[in-house]
Amino acid sequence: MFSFTNTPRNMQVWFMEPYPCGDMRLPHHVYPPKTITLDQLKSLTGVQQYKVDLTDTQALKKRISSVKSEKNCNASDMFVLSKETPDLEEKLELLCEPIVKSVDTISLILDGSCYYDIEKEEDQWIRIYVEKGDFIIIPSGRTMRFTTTPQNYVKIQRFFNTANNEK
Repeated sequence: MFSFTNTPRNMQVWFMEPYPCGDMRLPHHVYPPKTITLDQLKSLTGVQQYKVDLTDTQALKKRISSVKSEKNCNASDMFVLSKETPDLEEKLELLCEPIVKSVDTISLILDGSCYYDIEKEEDQWIRIYVEKGDFIIIPSGRTMRFTTTPQNYVKIQRFFNTANNEK
């Protein structure tokens, strides 16, 4: 098993309101807010989230190599959403639609911030705020969705196996 520094600095995870209305780029906390720890997140959903030091390139390369080996990834790509992205609103709308993937979603946030939402059970969503330096692994078979924060900017390195036609 690979290991990372698992510090809770700036990492936030909470239960979302059951039927969020309006802009999905807003936090949408339940009232009163109910946050959960990274250990609870892993226990409830199987999602792993770690903070990595992007400035320590040697250690970062080792960590990425460990993840790629353990998760059988042989490729990666860059995924960027920004205010300059053509048809940004339509893309965000599409990404906010719940999906179930047959492969793990493995993402390293290189810049900016975004939310991953994981459905714990029907209509009960957990929102995960990730930002620069966060590494997140969402297990296959989990209903999930994705959006940016109101800043409309995120740069993600995604890891996958080219034999599976999913990223």
